Order: sequence, then structure tokens, then C-alpha cells
Amino acid sequence: MPRPFRFMRRSNAIDLTRMSKAFSRCLTSFVLLCVCGLAGCSLGQTHAAGQPLALPALSYVGSWGRKGTEPGKLDQPTCIATDNIGNAYLADAGSQFVDKFDWKGAPLLSFQDEGMKEPQSIAVDSGGAIYVTDAARAGAVIYFPNGDHYRTLRILKHPAEEDTLSIAVEESGTIHVLEEQMGMISTFGPNLRLVRKWQPASVTPNTRVHPENIATGADGYLYVEDRAGNRFLRFTSDGHFVSEIAARSAGEDRKLSDQFALFKNLIFAMDADGRTLHVWTTDGQPKLDVDLTPELGPANRSVPPLAVSSRNELLVLDIPGTRVLRYSFNF
Repeated sequence: MPRPFRFMRRSNAIDLTRMSKAFSRCLTSFVLLCVCGLAGCSLGQTHAAGQPLALPALSYVGSWGRKGTEPGKLDQPTCIATDNIGNAYLADAGSQFVDKFDWKGAPLLSFQDEGMKEPQSIAVDSGGAIYVTDAARAGAVIYFPNGDHYRTLRILKHPAEEDTLSIAVEESGTIHVLEEQMGMISTFGPNLRLVRKWQPASVTPNTRVHPENIATGADGYLYVEDRAGNRFLRFTSDGHFVSEIAARSAGEDRKLSDQFALFKNLIFAMDADGRTLHVWTTDGQPKLDVDLTPELGPANRSVPPLAVSSRNELLVLDIPGTRVLRYSFNF
């Protein structure tokens, strides 16, 4: 009897040992499966989180500007421009101030010119000099970067209330002033001497150009907006026609206003409805059509002037709201 008893005890011990080892293996396998499963989920989440989110082509950032007639405030702003580091410049017909703001809207410089009556267009050259056209003064006024008056380029012989002047300054210092009513451009050299007066013309037979605004591009060309022809024309600095960019393309009936701005290889232009923004590449490819009504409001209003910052921001001057709207673009 003792031997079988001892045998049975050894057998039970062996079976229990085997069962214990088997249970341990099962438990280990289960834990590994859970860990692997969790790791798989974590890896999947990490991969998904690592995917770059698609940024909107144009997104509203915010606005700045305070109503008032004091320096650094906006009363009746009429035009806007930016310099090569993103500062914004505005001319104000109400307060007769020219104001400089940083990219967030903090005032940097304000100077008043009591002779300024009808500021219509503003530009800044690579050295920081400021140019403002004023039909009441028959030309363009040039200010030093600190706001001191430097010189006036007289364009109009007999100024009238309906006269409209716009200005563009090249990197080289060449200045172009468009006299809209006459359809003429006066080009001045960096020494401020008149080089030529010329009338923009395309190569299309029997097609007259009605220029309404001008801007210089990073490609060195002068861009002329012909709203009547619903197009942009590109010229060399000395007035030779290069190419045409039609606003109506890709089956879309886009209609130009008289407000546009250039940035690198992009053209930003407001539609004639005053609320829709169109963007083209400078080789004529449509890039974007977007409604700015959520920020500008649905009411009928004048078309807002535009400027583009080196910070990849579009600035829209909401004249009735006396504010500047900021949009970030991702092209």
C-alpha cells in the first residue's frame, strides 16, 4: 500500500506541475496578445496622429484697427500697402494721417500731412520710403521712412474731382503712376526724372485697354488691370506687352473690380461684387475663389483694397468698418 500511495502522490505532483506550467504559458500568451493588441492600437493612433492635417487654402486670422482721428487710429482709410517685412501702411483721407503698423496692428509710425486731401494709392519701396498718390495735389507725394516730406511728382496738368491715380514702385526704384482717366502711365527713374509716358496696349487687334490699377510683381513685370476687358496685362518695365491673364477661365465667370495685389507668383483680386476673392498664379492658372462675406458682411459696400504680407497673410481693408482683416493663406 505505501508504494501505490507514494506513486499516486508523485503523479499528482507531476500533473499539478504540468497544469501550472500550462496555465503560466496561457497567461503569458494572453498578456502578450493584450500587449501586442494595445501596441498595435497605439501604433495605429500614432500613425494617424502623425499624418499632416490638410490646412485650408485661406483662413481668417482676425482683425485690427480702432476708429478715431488720433495717430494710430482709422477715420477714413482709403488704401493699404505692406513693406518687405510685413508692416502695413495706410493713408487716411479723414485724419490726413499716414500710419505704419506692425503685422499685428500695433502702431509704429504716424505722421500728418495737412495738404493730403484725396489719397488713393500707397506704396513702399525697398528702402522704406512711402509713396501716396493724391489727385487733389495732382500727383504722388514721396515721404522719407520717418515720415518727412521729400518730394511731389506732379502728374496731372489740370486735376479734377474724377481723377484717379495709382502707383507701383519696382525693386530697382523705378516708379509707375497710372492716370486712369487718360489711360496713361508715367514712368520715373530712380532719380525721379520722367522717363516716358505711355499707354498700355495689348497685341489683340482692335482691342483697347482701359487700365484701372497697377502693381509690380516679383518677376520684374508691371501688371495692369483692365477691368473692362476683365483681364490683367503684363508689361516690361519699359512698356512692352508680355502676356494676358483672363479673369474668366476654367468655365468660371469671374468679374474684376479695381482692387488687386501681387505676392510672388500669385495675383489676389476682389470680384466686382466686393465680397468674393479670386486668386490666380501669374501664369494665368486659377487658384482659389472664396467668399469673404462672413467677415465683411452681406451689405453692399465699396470694394475693399488689398495688400499681401511677406508673412503669407492677405490684408483686406474694410473701409466702412475702419479695420483691417487678416487672412492666412497656404499655397
